[in-house]
Amino acid sequence: MDKIHTEFNKHFSKWEITLPEDNLKQRHQGSILQAGWKINFSFGIKEDIEYLEYYAMHRMTNDRHMRIYENGEKEHLECLEPPLEYSPAIDERQREHNQHNRRVREELSYKGLL
Repeated sequence: MDKIHTEFNKHFSKWEITLPEDNLKQRHQGSILQAGWKINFSFGIKEDIEYLEYYAMHRMTNDRHMRIYENGEKEHLECLEPPLEYSPAIDERQREHNQHNRRVREELSYKGLL
């Protein structure tokens, strides 16, 4: 778990955001509201390897959805796409955009990350 802690803290060091020690020790999901960020995180296991998964949102940048494994490996996961400007008639691009966001939103909600 040290590598998870290190990688998370390194990613958010610019904003002096760190993963709460108690959550890490007890593997409890949680949220961090700091420096304009809202970061929701949870812990899990995939193929016997523990990981931290988080979804980070800030109004000044794109969302980030990451999984950090206990060996330090990182996996970028799908994020919600920024809103599109809509024309009166919804075209195929807008329809795909909406379907993508609906699917990702459901997945994030199911995981407790949204």
